[in-house]
Amino acid sequence: MPNGECGAVAADGLASGQRKPCCRRRGGGGGALVEPAALAALLFAGGYGYDMRKTILEKTGGALDVDVGGLYRSLRRLEEEGAVVSRWCDDVAASGPRRREYELTQQGVELAEQWLDVLRERQRLDELLAGLLEDGLSEAGRRGPAG
Repeated sequence: MPNGECGAVAADGLASGQRKPCCRRRGGGGGALVEPAALAALLFAGGYGYDMRKTILEKTGGALDVDVGGLYRSLRRLEEEGAVVSRWCDDVAASGPRRREYELTQQGVELAEQWLDVLRERQRLDELLAGLLEDGLSEAGRRGPAG
């Protein structure tokens, strides 16, 4: 799926050229991983934004640290789209602010499945490109530098 786009697949029920919901959000850097990371954290357990960030850090061995602001923006967008529901919780100490707890809906689980498909395909393409670069560098090394 070049450039992060999904092709139309009849089994998906999408019209030709229409993207899966997970593919509408493209971007560079780690920000592009915030949404699937949030969905993954919610698959383990519902929770508060900061708890979700901690889950992401723990489950990735610290390799992925999402920006809290980006995480909350993604959660709001997911809620607007029906993939997540939230509620205000008053069970924190009187000195702390109210917190919003998030939970996946069935639509959110389906979106997580779509993200998995997209990320697996991206992984496959990344591996192909890495192999192509390795082979090309090996070939260039046998020929010697151009001069």
